[in-house]
Amino acid sequence: MERPYAARRALLHPLWLGSLAVLALNDHVLKGAGVLPGAITGKLSDFAGLVVAPALLAVLLRLGSRRSLFLAHLATGAVFAAIKLSPAAARAFEAFTALTPFPWKITVDPTDLIALPALALAWRVLVPAMQRPLPERPLAQRTAVVFGSLACAATSEPVDPPPTCDPDFCGVTPTEAGALSLGNTTDGERLVRLRPLKDSVQVDCETLLADPESALSRELFAPAEAWLLQPGRGLPLQNNDTAGCVAYLVDADGLSPTLLAWSSSTFPTQLVSTVTNSDDRLMIPLSLDSNGKLSLGPHEAVFKAPALEEPPVAPGCTTPDESVGIEWSTPVPIGGPWMVESIISSPDDCHALVLQNKSTMYVCVPKAAMPFKAGDSLMIDERDGIAGSAPETNGEPPEGKILILHSDTHTVVAVRGNVLARYGFTGTDAPLGEPTVESDLAEGCTGAHDECGSLLVPLELSFLGAHVPSISFLRAGKSIDLADGYGTLHLVRAEAMPIRDTECPPFARSSRHYESVLVIPAAP
Repeated sequence: MERPYAARRALLHPLWLGSLAVLALNDHVLKGAGVLPGAITGKLSDFAGLVVAPALLAVLLRLGSRRSLFLAHLATGAVFAAIKLSPAAARAFEAFTALTPFPWKITVDPTDLIALPALALAWRVLVPAMQRPLPERPLAQRTAVVFGSLACAATSEPVDPPPTCDPDFCGVTPTEAGALSLGNTTDGERLVRLRPLKDSVQVDCETLLADPESALSRELFAPAEAWLLQPGRGLPLQNNDTAGCVAYLVDADGLSPTLLAWSSSTFPTQLVSTVTNSDDRLMIPLSLDSNGKLSLGPHEAVFKAPALEEPPVAPGCTTPDESVGIEWSTPVPIGGPWMVESIISSPDDCHALVLQNKSTMYVCVPKAAMPFKAGDSLMIDERDGIAGSAPETNGEPPEGKILILHSDTHTVVAVRGNVLARYGFTGTDAPLGEPTVESDLAEGCTGAHDECGSLLVPLELSFLGAHVPSISFLRAGKSIDLADGYGTLHLVRAEAMPIRDTECPPFARSSRHYESVLVIPAAP
């Protein structure tokens, strides 16, 4: 026989008590304290509250059947979803709570729906707990009901009553800290969505601010934060303290995506107005144009949004396809000598080195950079990390991976990173020293975005000094013969990444990326 359900038993379960503690701690201690990011504290109460609320509702309504408990969970989720999706539902709920000692102020934010799976957790864990035979603890259970009710009732920021006007302060414009303010100058409330740049995005501010629309792509922006903006109210927009420049994508119902971008030196963090009745260059107006269409601006920080599709690249400014590059299989059979039984090359410049008594090793380099043949004995080495400095890194610390293949006839040095392959990586000083290398953005090229949204601009290398009779230039896909036994440098990729998502490979911590191979003939 199935045991009857008693919702009060769930109130002493560790999951329910723990969620209640998280709810109270988050609402009354963590929010606004700066201990955790606002993005976390903003969602933590939602997760905890959706665990606490259904069991508490069941106790208050004295529900005792599986069906009624399911309806309690369903009702909790439906109300939560409604007030997070619909401004009208949020206002109606606010009006209802205004009749209680704990009025709520609700922020309509569809991203809060990420917490809905907490209902499934509550159903899976707490409903079975309602059937377990536990000793009755009426005092503890009643205490849990009281504290649970108080925590849920006070989980939203309470609406303060209008302050009594002090004659000394009447007429003072309300302000908050921010760089700029987005002001709703229409006569209706507007649900505005803001997408900041992802935390993983690094930008060169000079490149971004020179042409924000072309420099950025929509893939670089984080998920939207939704704000319900009342008529006549302004929403402070924050600077990123570490970036030096700021960008947001803004849209609303009836407003096409619009780009906001500015320098934090032009608009530093200060007190900005949160009402629209002040004529202020720090206020970006959200208004209706002559056709009744919602628009942003005019303001110097307002730009067209990045295009949905990548515009055509100027002739001579393309970067190699993402499939083009230097690669090798791992683990690398370091050491040797290893006898090469055969080499099988594919049309995409990948070569299978069949080594005697070893696993086949695959190396992807240009065909002209694979000088070995069957019968050669190879010494193989791999390095991760580069010491020293190199001018082509644009002043950044050198980084990269190096593969060295050495036979009696040739040494091949393959490098992926922010440095070029060079003779010195063999452990032997270059004859006459290393050539002087400089890298500059290819003239007339603004770049294009990769699939991660990073901006790639082709680089042009210049060689002078040792091993070249006069200044020589090199672009990706070309090679240069350096004299005095230095070898032939094959440049596979060479691009600057002034705006990049550091979570995307390769070597995105640097603003320069090269893939090159140096083929050094053995001394006669």
